[in-house]
Amino acid sequence: MKKLSAYDRLNAATLTLVSPESGTVKAARAATTQFETPLVSIPTETRTIAGRQVRLAEAGPVDAPLVVLLSPFPESILSFMGSWEALTAEFRVVAIDLPGFGASEGDRHDMSPKAQGANLAAIFDELDLTDIHLVGPDVGMGAALSYAADNEERLASLTVGHGPGAPAPFELGMMINMLAKVAVMRSSTAALGAGPTIAFSVALGAIRHQANPTQIDDYKTAYAGRAFEFVHWFANFHDKAAELAARVGNITTPTQVFWGEQDVLFKASNAQRLHDALPNSALRLLPDAGHLSWSDQPEMFAQMISDWVNGGHAECKKAGGAG
Repeated sequence: MKKLSAYDRLNAATLTLVSPESGTVKAARAATTQFETPLVSIPTETRTIAGRQVRLAEAGPVDAPLVVLLSPFPESILSFMGSWEALTAEFRVVAIDLPGFGASEGDRHDMSPKAQGANLAAIFDELDLTDIHLVGPDVGMGAALSYAADNEERLASLTVGHGPGAPAPFELGMMINMLAKVAVMRSSTAALGAGPTIAFSVALGAIRHQANPTQIDDYKTAYAGRAFEFVHWFANFHDKAAELAARVGNITTPTQVFWGEQDVLFKASNAQRLHDALPNSALRLLPDAGHLSWSDQPEMFAQMISDWVNGGHAECKKAGGAG
């Protein structure tokens, strides 16, 4: 089983030391209770979809409302272990590793919200998914918003957070901003490999939780040898985010914007701007949660989705958006 090595931790610690946000994260951790994400079995499978290998998981009552979970980066669909049992007890859940992320096949051509929106269109068409309550954190947010800006007919609602799509000023933590602006930073990150990127995400993205060994093994296995591909997500990142932000005002699907209050990588201020830009939205901030809020507050995350699917999205649509 692969673990975060001394090499991974040392390189991540070096980056953390020069990150001005590290003190905020340290203080937030000291003020709350820590836990390790419980080990939960998620039944994954790999299918050939739209000509490529895509990993997904499916569970829950087949006649229940459909919730589709999109993988975050540098994690995978196993990131949802903390909320998996609660969600699959109530909903039909399909979790998808986006092409180029997690254990799904992909390359640098998939590294933009626009490309991922097109990927989702192909995946949903092939799987014939309809009435989708689409949940997209992190890179999944860019994918979900891009898809919705062009294809709303299959959607019942959106729940998105911690990613690109908010109007300017789009506020990022220092290291993410450097990845977006400095090509040498992307090259050096790729040269270090996936392990330090995963360790850095844990170091600054988690407030309450620690990933369990099975999750870490999956993340390291999934991204091994792919760093020179996934760093392209950050190339011209501000331009990609601005292009997406210019389109979100066209999305009429009821959208729940969620964010961890302690996110220092993609600042929580972005949540309000996205909420303001969407014509039909609600806003939810999760306390004691960082960039990886779905793992920091798994029970709260699952309840948030349950409340939204079981009436919140319909009330939001009826009201024309709610704060």
